[in-house]
Amino acid sequence: MTEATMWYLCGLGSNICPEQNLPRALDILVQKTGCLRISPVVATRPEGIDSDRGFLNALVVLQSPLSERELKAWFNGVEETLGRDRSDPASSLKDRTIDIDILEARADHPPDGRSVQEPYFRALLADQVAPHDCRTLHLGEWTLGQATATIYWDHRTGHEIVVDQGQRLLDDTLEAAFPRQ
Repeated sequence: MTEATMWYLCGLGSNICPEQNLPRALDILVQKTGCLRISPVVATRPEGIDSDRGFLNALVVLQSPLSERELKAWFNGVEETLGRDRSDPASSLKDRTIDIDILEARADHPPDGRSVQEPYFRALLADQVAPHDCRTLHLGEWTLGQATATIYWDHRTGHEIVVDQGQRLLDDTLEAAFPRQ
């Protein structure tokens, strides 16, 4: 009998060494989940914090048997592992190595992104990000960030395998990209 899994649409952002911290976070996420789909990576200005450091942001779709509360707790642990001080009461107003938020959770089908409010995430979902706003990341030997890609974790070799789908993040190939749980 297989465990029930939830679909999650998550937002990732970093403005402290984002070229290193976003790939580190993706590596940890794909090792845990086995598969994830990542949007293009977009450069944005800080909003709601007093900083001159620009952010790199991306959306990720993943499946997990964890509840929303359990997954958020695990994400908080990942943030701490990558250097974010979550014990600071003002941590949400400061620069960050990584921020991972659950934007939408669904039990019965992949997320559709309707609840996403951030303009840069809305633009990613609508595939309306200008190419000059996208940034490149390196995950091992793979180059990510310019187009939607699916990342698999090969448990035999301990390496990521990236399949560049070139599709929209939430298109109808999403379910087929994820191995049956």
